Amino acid sequence: MSDVVVPKLNANDSAYTLVGWVVEDGQAVRAGDPVAEAETSKATVELHCQDDGVLHRLVAVPAECRPGDVIARVFATEADRRAFVAAAVQAPDAGPPPASDLVVTDAARARADELGVSREQLHAIGKRVVRLEDVESLAAPAASASRHVLPRAQQAVAAVVAESHGTVPTAFAAIKVSVDGAGDLARELTRRTRRLVGVPELLIKALAGLREAHPLFFATGYESGSVVVAEGAHVGVTVDVGTGLFIPVVHDADELSCDEIADVMAEFRERAMDNAFKAADLEGANIMVSLQNDADVVLAYPIVFPGQTCVVSLGGVQRELDVDDAGAPRVRRVAVVGIAYDHRVVNGRDAVELLQAIKRSLEDPAPLAEE
Repeated sequence: MSDVVVPKLNANDSAYTLVGWVVEDGQAVRAGDPVAEAETSKATVELHCQDDGVLHRLVAVPAECRPGDVIARVFATEADRRAFVAAAVQAPDAGPPPASDLVVTDAARARADELGVSREQLHAIGKRVVRLEDVESLAAPAASASRHVLPRAQQAVAAVVAESHGTVPTAFAAIKVSVDGAGDLARELTRRTRRLVGVPELLIKALAGLREAHPLFFATGYESGSVVVAEGAHVGVTVDVGTGLFIPVVHDADELSCDEIADVMAEFRERAMDNAFKAADLEGANIMVSLQNDADVVLAYPIVFPGQTCVVSLGGVQRELDVDDAGAPRVRRVAVVGIAYDHRVVNGRDAVELLQAIKRSLEDPAPLAEE
C-alpha cells in the first residue's frame, strides 16, 4: 500500500482546494497517473500517484487540503482495498460524514467557530464551498467597516512582490520607441491571418529573437555568483482581464510566428476570463513582459520575479509631434519600453543594448513577419 500525498504546489499558498477526482474508487492506476485535481490561488494542478495498484479515495470533494495531507491510498489488489474498507467500517469511530450540501473547509470552520459565525450565516453566503476568505468577509464589517479581505490570488501576488523587493536588487532603464511601423504591420497581419495581432505580440516575438545575442537576460537561478543560461525563450506575459493578475508563459516563443503567438495570447485571455489556467501554463518562464492595458500609462516599473533576471515593460501607445529629417512637422506613435533587471547579473550598459535591439526590431519590423 502507498499513499497519495498532496505535495507543495507553489511557494505562496499554504492550502489548496481539492476540486475533483480523475479516477473512481477501485479503479486500477499506474505510477504517474493523474488521480485528482487541486486548485491553487493561480491554477488547477493535477495530483499523481506514485505506484501501480488500485486506488481508494479518502477525501470527498470539494475540500481544503494542505501539503502532506493523504488524500488517497493505492493498494496492490482490489482484495486489499476491500479489506481496508471493511476494517474502517468496523472501527468504533467510523461513520459517514453528516449529509449536507454545504462544504466548509477546515480553516474556514475554525475561523467561524472563533468568530461565532453560525452555520445559517455560512449557508447565507450562497456558496457550495465556504473558504477562509468567505468567513473573513463576514467578520470584516464587524471589525472595521473599511476593512477589505483580499482574494487569495491577490494575496499570492503580494507574497511574490514582497519576496522580489526583499531579495532582488533591481535597476531600471527605459527607451522611447516609434511604433508606427509595428502598428502598421500588426494591422496587416491581422487582416492576412484573421488573428488579432498587436504591438504586444510583435514585442514578444522581437524579445524572444534576442536570446542568443543577450543570453544573460534569459538566465535564471542566480546563486553564489552564477546563473543558469537558458536554451530557449520562454516568455511570461502579464494578463489581467479583471479576474486577477496571471503570468502565463509563451513557451519557445523564438520558434513561433507572430500569428502563432497571437493564438497563444488569445487563449491566455480566454483562460483568464474563466480562471482556467493549468499549472503548466504558468511555469517555466525565463524572462517576462509586463503589458499595460491602459493607453494613458506612459511608463511602468515592474518587479523582477525571484529566479529571473529581468522583465521588459510596454507602456501605452502615445501620439507626439515630431519633425522629420527635413525639418517638417509630423505626428508619430510612440511607446516607452522599459526594463527592470537584476543588477547582480547585468549592468546598465547591457540593459540599454537590449532596449536598443528591441527598438530596432520594432521600428523596422518586417523581418518579424518573415520568421
